Amino acid sequence: MNTKTMNKTRRCQLFNLLLSVMLAIGLVFSRNLDANAAECSTLDIEGRYNCNVACIVRDVNDGLKGLTAEGEIDIITSFTKDGVTKEDEFYKVEIEGDDGFHEEEIGPRLDCSLYTATESVSDNQFPVLEEYIFQENNGAVSGFTKIVRNPSRADFKTCKVECIKDKS
Repeated sequence: MNTKTMNKTRRCQLFNLLLSVMLAIGLVFSRNLDANAAECSTLDIEGRYNCNVACIVRDVNDGLKGLTAEGEIDIITSFTKDGVTKEDEFYKVEIEGDDGFHEEEIGPRLDCSLYTATESVSDNQFPVLEEYIFQENNGAVSGFTKIVRNPSRADFKTCKVECIKDKS
């Protein structure tokens, strides 16, 4: 075999080895994600959470501005109505913030996430969609990150809310 053929064979072997390693890593991570999602789906997410908020919003001059707030309180409870039962895993989130801000969100849970839509809000900025991603620590929910989106141009808002579960 000449050197050129040996180099080509060697590159092909290295490529196959790299591909095999990448597939093995992918299988391990996908199994861990499935296991984490299954474990998370049994955790109790109900309770009181203390939150810090960072947002980009449309201001009165049609520009964008950043806002931050500390001390938001989110209270998550199971929500049932008519034929929707506790087993359907719908939740209501009641939110209290600065300056009399209050909001109610309702939505279903899927594994480690809760997907809500705002049912009522004191600033009347609709529609607002939220996604909660819960974190687990030692078999219990320790907190969540909430992503908030209001896609309307007039009331544009996007926020990241970091919350820690109240232990009391």
